[in-house]
This record gives sequence, C-alpha cells and structure tokens, in this order.
Amino acid sequence: MQAGTYDSGGEYRVQPGFTLIELLVVIAILSILAAILFPVFSQAREKARSVSCLSNMKQISSAVMMYEQDYDETLFFRPGSAKQVMRNNTLNATNAAKWWNLTMPYIHSSQIFRCASDSAPTPSPDANGVLSILRSYIANTAPEGLNDAQIDDPVETITVTEKADFIGSSTTANTSSWIGAFNGEMSSNPALNGVATRHQGGMNCSFFDGHAKWMRLEQVVASRQLSGCQLMHNYPTTTLCDTSIPGCTSTGPNNICNSFIPY
Repeated sequence: MQAGTYDSGGEYRVQPGFTLIELLVVIAILSILAAILFPVFSQAREKARSVSCLSNMKQISSAVMMYEQDYDETLFFRPGSAKQVMRNNTLNATNAAKWWNLTMPYIHSSQIFRCASDSAPTPSPDANGVLSILRSYIANTAPEGLNDAQIDDPVETITVTEKADFIGSSTTANTSSWIGAFNGEMSSNPALNGVATRHQGGMNCSFFDGHAKWMRLEQVVASRQLSGCQLMHNYPTTTLCDTSIPGCTSTGPNNICNSFIPY
C-alpha cells in the first residue's frame, strides 16, 4: 500500500506505506495488549470498589461505637428477639429497631449501607417502613445486646459484614438483617452461608472496637472469636448456642460452633 505527495518542485514522490501483513501484525499486537490490560483494569476497578466498601464499613463501625456510648455501652438487640429492648419507647417499632435505622442518626446517609460491588442490594425499610434503603450489609447476631464488659476480645468481634444476595446456593433472595454461626448461616460451604465474598474472595467487616478490615470467610469460620461462637457459648439463648448448652435448639450439623467444643 503506497501513497504519494508532490514536493515543492512539483515532482510527485511515492512514499512507502503499510503492507497488509504489517497491518495484521499491528492489530495482533494490539489485541494481545488488550487481552493483558483489560483484566488488570477490571481488577483495579474492583479494588477501588472494595476500598469504597471498606470506607462504608469504617463509618458503620464508628456509628456503632457512638450508639453504644449513648446506650450504656450496649449493642443493639434484634427486633423480635426475646431480649429486645426498644430504644425509642415506641411499642412494636420493629422497623425503627433495625440495626441500620438505629445507626442512621450517626451516619446521616443511607448510601453508606450499599456496597458498590453489590449488583442486587436488598431494599430495606427505613424507620417508617418505607423500602428506601438499599442494603448490602448484615449484622452479626452473636454480640447482640452485649455490653463492653462482656466482649472479651472487641478487636476480633465482628458486628457487621457483607450480605450475600441469595440464601446459600438457592435463588431465594437473602433479605436477612442478622446472621449467625448457627444453622449454616455462616459457613465455608457456599450452599449454606449468607455472607458475601465479593471482594477478591473475601469480605469487609466492621468490629466491636471500631476498626474495619477485609477478611476471608475461611478465616472467620475457623475462629471462635471471629465467627461469634465464643460469645454464643458464653452468653447463650435457646437458639444462639452450641450443643454443650442444655436445651439448645440449634444442634444441627450446620452449626459451626459445635466444631469448637470443648471450649
């Protein structure tokens, strides 16, 4: 392929161009570079989303700490649980008692409850029952209702982590507010667990002492403290317990706390 131009003297000069083979070689090189760089760009975008999610978790951790300070250093209770205590003196105000609504006064933005990597956040009720909050996170039930003095290891006690879109490997949407280490709700088996590992195979977590960090699910499941099993053993209810607790109804094979007996 050749082209030409006229010089200042009016003479037509032929200039060498690219051959078809040369063009094909250039296209092949560009294709190889694209195949190498596009995954890198994708990973970089996911890393940015993970960092944004971790920032959300840090703000949630700070809000939880401020909530505790305002309520006798005690963490919130699950709405509907046997030991529920309403903080706003409104009877049956279960929506107002959801953990995200209890922390909202310290955050002031519902955007904090959505992870940028979550393509299907759960529409969740605000204090008035309106499904206006898109939620990607879920609270750990083990430390509910406990105070600072009862938490032996606040650095290793997860309060909020990332919620899976579906219940285990089913197609049923996971709309849960709370999660625990009993009945398969927190398990390394993907067919059972309800936590998400959308960030490079791991999840961001907020902790009782106010910090937040990324962790692998396998780390959480293998730890008495991180899973909440130690707290469930120390302060059991009929459902938040392991088989060593008399009268425990959570005795199935999917209760990962049973694997830590004896304590």
